[in-house]
Amino acid sequence: MAVTLSGVIALRMLGLFLVLPVFMVLASNVPGFTPQLGGLAVGVYGLTQALLQQPFGWLSDRWGRRPVLLLGLALFAVGGIVAANAESMTSLVWGRALQGCGAIAGVAMAFAADFTRPEKRPLVMAIIGMGIGGAFLLSMIASVPLANLLGLSGLLGLTAAFGLIGMLLVLTTPGARAPAGVDETIVIDSMQPVWLLALSVFLLHAMMTLLFVVLPGFLVDHYGFALAQHWKIYVPTMVASVLLMLPLLRWMGLHKTESAILPWAFAVLGTSLLLLSQGFSLVWLAVLIVTYFLGFNLLEAAMPALLARLTNRGGRGRKMGLYSSFQFLGAFAGGAGGGILLANFGGRMALSLAGTACLVWGVLANRFIKRLFLTSQSGGL
Repeated sequence: MAVTLSGVIALRMLGLFLVLPVFMVLASNVPGFTPQLGGLAVGVYGLTQALLQQPFGWLSDRWGRRPVLLLGLALFAVGGIVAANAESMTSLVWGRALQGCGAIAGVAMAFAADFTRPEKRPLVMAIIGMGIGGAFLLSMIASVPLANLLGLSGLLGLTAAFGLIGMLLVLTTPGARAPAGVDETIVIDSMQPVWLLALSVFLLHAMMTLLFVVLPGFLVDHYGFALAQHWKIYVPTMVASVLLMLPLLRWMGLHKTESAILPWAFAVLGTSLLLLSQGFSLVWLAVLIVTYFLGFNLLEAAMPALLARLTNRGGRGRKMGLYSSFQFLGAFAGGAGGGILLANFGGRMALSLAGTACLVWGVLANRFIKRLFLTSQSGGL
């Protein structure tokens, strides 16, 4: 089930990632194009995603996960068809907004958590996260060739096809039973832990998006890597970080130490970003990117696993939806804020500020965790 859900989410994210690197260039030929409308067409997807994650999660608590997953994928596919056939920028913006209405990330995580033992959840969330990472890496390699072959309309039509394939995967997934012992040992009534995790994932994805606003220019300007060669850095470092992460995930799942890892992982992110801003040799650059992705992937797996253990099935979809809303808002804020910092202060300062923010949040999160997850209540949280 984890692999299927990873495939569903990865296909949807691949549809987004394939379009992003080439959208502004290709959309310039659409009647009524302006840079403002082009930017709106890019950003409106993330906005509707963020706004609808929690309502979709709420619906999944009442209707069931599978029907809401199918509804979200259908909206994503229909939006892709509308956008692919758009004859004006206004229609293109509406199509992209409709695509974003398929806000199923929180529902998919809740679905995975419902049918997974607590000790396996970090690995399951990591598999879903790796599917998204794989979609990003594939898009880096395939985006420009596919854009040359299909054009903007063809790429948007391909995103609709991804949505339909995702629906087929959901429909053919065998039914699953909740395993014995899956009921959480702790359910905290307060929303404070949920908000802590929501703010943490906001920062996590803001910093990741900021990194990819700044890093491509670094690779070109400081290391002489043309844009088409960037995958030679991203792919090996991502693979290395995953190989290092897997034994840590197994240990984390067995000992239920997700909350203890959270502040330390943010410290790893902050240190990596601060050192990346100094412009070391290419070898050290690769080491620092591996270290960054190691911390990122650990958090990407640990936080939803912890959230799943803090919620019962009846309210899990709504809280996962809140979490996913902040995830998408973070990506939007990181992209917009990273662009502003890059334009006004340069890439080194942007990375330094991002690293400092992660270190400060690690210290604050450590204090919040000690207060919110009392050892006597948590049973090892």
